[in-house]
Amino acid sequence: MEKHGISGNEEFIKTKLGRWKDVEINIGIIGNYGVGKSSFINAIRGLRDDDNGAAETGVTETANVATVYHHPTNNKIKFWNLPSIGTPDYPTDTYSDKVGLEKYDTFLILAAGRFTINDLLLAEKVKSMKKSFFFVRTKIDQDVQHERRKARFNEEAMLNDIREDCLKNLERFEAGDEVVFLISNHYPAKWDFARLTQAILDVLPQHQKESLTLSLDLLTSHSKDILKRKVEILRGRIWMVAAASAAAAVIPLPGLSIVVDFRLLTHEVNLYKSQLGLPKEKSNEFLKLTKENREIILKFCFTNAAELAKILTVFAAGSAVEEVARFIPIIGSAIAGGISFGSTYYFLRQCLNELEKTALNLLDETNANVVRDIVNSVD
Repeated sequence: MEKHGISGNEEFIKTKLGRWKDVEINIGIIGNYGVGKSSFINAIRGLRDDDNGAAETGVTETANVATVYHHPTNNKIKFWNLPSIGTPDYPTDTYSDKVGLEKYDTFLILAAGRFTINDLLLAEKVKSMKKSFFFVRTKIDQDVQHERRKARFNEEAMLNDIREDCLKNLERFEAGDEVVFLISNHYPAKWDFARLTQAILDVLPQHQKESLTLSLDLLTSHSKDILKRKVEILRGRIWMVAAASAAAAVIPLPGLSIVVDFRLLTHEVNLYKSQLGLPKEKSNEFLKLTKENREIILKFCFTNAAELAKILTVFAAGSAVEEVARFIPIIGSAIAGGISFGSTYYFLRQCLNELEKTALNLLDETNANVVRDIVNSVD
């Protein structure tokens, strides 16, 4: 504040708010033909196999070169379908250099059955480079369907057997559950898909973790943990949005001694809704929601300054002086000490809290439907 003044502080904060879109992440996906690499790359990007931009699927779809697939909403995040190690084109001793293993931030080694000797050799190379990696056992939905035909089917016992077999196969790495994941690319809401996503996030540095978290499609993972991670990041942005809005002081709201950046607040509230997987107003998905959930979403809809003024009037009275005072050393008393900062801060906090509850309710409903779909597909 002392160096750049209010206007400079505003620009600095707005730049900081958008920096997550400029962080590059490279994730290497490795495995033999037919293990589901392309389907996984589609699933983690929130795409169906027949969507535009989807990786081509099929037993022989993978070219014998490293192929990059960008995240559909953030092209800085790249998933690489890497060629298999130990082939004539990519022998073990030159694989690291030919593929350029150094540039990848983490690796996923996929197998539809037992991990091969080449998978283990690759893991050793990655480990020697002090990079993280995960063993991913795919097509668990097919295993469940096959086993369900047995008279004494026990899904938990079957999954434990598969997991134990994987761990036995990986004894040389002293691997534990923390690096072994059982997934289905077609049912990411089931089994370990969400846990794998969280594990990838946990090995990344903070700036990459934030970028990937906000880029992930919540509707794909159906994960409450991913939702809470998103909320944690969004909550950490609130003071910056409130400060930038108060510093902008471009729109005095009718009937209030408050000035805000209308566009910034509109963008932030819409970001909350999209990040939490909430449907757009008037869409078919929105109309299918319960009346209570629709009302909560509509509560935070505004298209002009007058509508925003009505909403902020309610929250202006609730803003606590002692709560916003802690930001004075960071952004200065000229901003944090004003009514605009306190009202906006309190409004955004309450908005995020209520939208989070709604999103959690919707996830419960969606996950229940996914379980029914899996059972029906088997029957």
